[in-house]
Parts: sequence; C-alpha cells; structure tokens
Amino acid sequence: MSKAPINFELIDSKSLAYLNAFVDARIAIAKEDMRHMAEMKPLKAKLEAIHENREIDLKNGMNLDDVIRKHSSVEVDKAIRAENNLHKETLKPLNEDLKSTYAFMPDGMYDSYVRKIELGKRGDFIECIRGFLENIGIEEVGQSALCKLSEQIADRLGVSVSNSKQLLEEGVFSSTMRDRQFSKLFMSIFCDILVLNRVIVVNM
Repeated sequence: MSKAPINFELIDSKSLAYLNAFVDARIAIAKEDMRHMAEMKPLKAKLEAIHENREIDLKNGMNLDDVIRKHSSVEVDKAIRAENNLHKETLKPLNEDLKSTYAFMPDGMYDSYVRKIELGKRGDFIECIRGFLENIGIEEVGQSALCKLSEQIADRLGVSVSNSKQLLEEGVFSSTMRDRQFSKLFMSIFCDILVLNRVIVVNM
C-alpha cells in the first residue's frame, strides 16, 4: 500500500458539510457562552448587592419580612432565570450539530481509546481511525500514514481528573474521559488537523 500522506481533500461532500457544521457550532457555542457570561455578570452583582444589604439591615435589627420587602430580589431572580433559559435554548440546536458528527466514529472507538490509555494497546485504536476515515470518504490509506495520524490524534487525547467516587472506590487520581467528552475532543482534534491542512477554513 502507498506511503503517501493522507489526502484529506478526499472527504466526501456530505461528511465535509457535517464537519463544517461541527466547527461552526463550536464557534457559535463559544460566542454564546461569552455573551451569556457578559449578561450574567451584572445580574449576579445586583443579586450579591441585595444579599449584602439584607445582611446589613438584619444585623441592625430589622425584621426579616421587612428586609425582604425592602431589598426584593424578585426582578433580578426573574432576569437570571430568563437569561439562563435563553442560554439553554440557544445551545440546544448547536449541541445537536456537534452530536451529528459523532455518527462518523465507528463502533468501538471509545473502547479502543480506553484500552489504549489503560492497557497501552494501540492496534484497535488505529483500526478505528481507519474506520473513521472510511466513513468520511477516505479509503485506501497507507499503514504508515494511518499510524502517523493515529499518533497525532493520540498525542492530543489524554485523561481527566478522576471524580470523587472513582478516587475513593478505585484509588485512582486520574481516569479516562467519559464517552461524550471523548467524542467531542476527538472531533475537535480532527477539525484542527483539517484546518492545518486547509481543508476547513475557520471564520470567527
């Protein structure tokens, strides 16, 4: 089989459209997160000021009911709920765009990642990368190029900090990512590779 590098321009048009949708969704989510934080900052400051003023009046002996009436948080609470709901609804279709690209990942890819991390076995992971490439239209990839891409991706994949349950029950301070975290990171890494190869152009 050829030792030529992988030609990412062979990605079929349907798959490329999904990958571009993933990139666009990641950017849109980042922008929405920034907008949401900017909106929430003054609202949280107002709520904090209300609570501080309540504490002052309570310490000065004012009745609790009078304090709550004097320093009502109803409007701020309402604004915070509305903003949180808007943020949640805005993210919903964008997250669906992300998930739609996970269908290109072959069955067993997450398990092959876990085996690579926990057992040092790379063979299954490499074959899953081959399956992924075939799913997006890139076939007949040379073993050398396949291994190079697999290592390039593997170098950017890793582990996360273990949660409290894993630490106490399994005695481990780090663990493999959850499958959804893995899928999102894998697709993000692959899109970075496509950007470097000028197959995808990012417009902020």
